[in-house]
Amino acid sequence: MPAYVVTWIHLLAAMTFLGGWMFVLFAVRPSLTEGKAKTPSLDGMEMVKKIGNRFRTVGWVCIVTLILTGASQLLDESGSARIETSWGLIMMLKLFVFAIVGGLVFVHDLILDPFGGAGKKTGEDSAGLLFSGKVIWVQWGILTLSLGVLLIAAYLTSI
Repeated sequence: MPAYVVTWIHLLAAMTFLGGWMFVLFAVRPSLTEGKAKTPSLDGMEMVKKIGNRFRTVGWVCIVTLILTGASQLLDESGSARIETSWGLIMMLKLFVFAIVGGLVFVHDLILDPFGGAGKKTGEDSAGLLFSGKVIWVQWGILTLSLGVLLIAAYLTSI
């Protein structure tokens, strides 16, 4: 596959992943507690469950795509010859931060997931966990570190 196609697939996966997390944090989450309500309605929780389950699949496909296309680009970028330079050091930083993002997504989706256990949790339990500090901090961590990966990638293009 031509290098420019791999690059575009990589960028598309990154945009989808980042855009999805921004949508969740800036559109879905605030709309649940709009107005005077402190906890979302059951309809709102059902909507979040459907969005979350769909985005979980899309998010993991994006992560796998980023890993595969990133490895392809790294090998195409003359491999180990560039790793010993400052470019390589910054690339290792990018990979390290990306690994942290992947770990946070793993924790969010498989450990903290308010709708985990095949949706066996009740609406009140899910609402409580969805708005708990742990889930919110993990979501913000994923978004912030993902933006950090994007900034490092942009810096790498200037070197």
